[in-house]
Amino acid sequence: MLPPQKKPWESMAKGLVLGALFTSFLLLVYSYAVPPLHAGLASTRTPEAAASCSPPALEPEAVIRANGSAGECQPRRNIVFLKTHKTASSTLLNILFRFGQKHRLKFAFPNGRNDFDYPTFFARSLVQDYRPGACFNIICNHMRFHYDEVRGLVPTNAIFITV
Repeated sequence: MLPPQKKPWESMAKGLVLGALFTSFLLLVYSYAVPPLHAGLASTRTPEAAASCSPPALEPEAVIRANGSAGECQPRRNIVFLKTHKTASSTLLNILFRFGQKHRLKFAFPNGRNDFDYPTFFARSLVQDYRPGACFNIICNHMRFHYDEVRGLVPTNAIFITV
């Protein structure tokens, strides 16, 4: 007598379940092995005494435009990025993190959570290491925007962007 035949989808279903469990296990192990992103960025903060809300004088960089004419370009180092859900803003956030690390800029990180106590309106007191008069170069976490509170944390030449 022949053994009963397995249905073809049973083997595939078992393989998919085992693959998903193995992937989940690897992600769990990886999350414990890699230090948090904010921990690495915290070391790039500038000392409080060096943080000034007046924009520094920067040398313009020469740029050759597509039409062949020479121009000048200055990178923006004071940025407020209003992060929006489900718009690829996490990709832009990671680019800003790397840019800020490279240029040793000072980030305004949330105090405790990964957002600024969303859905309540943003307040300066929610910023980690905030002191009155403190100035930050980049603010880029989820928040419910409050212009006056954010404006008080960045230099006057800060650019406000969103996706």
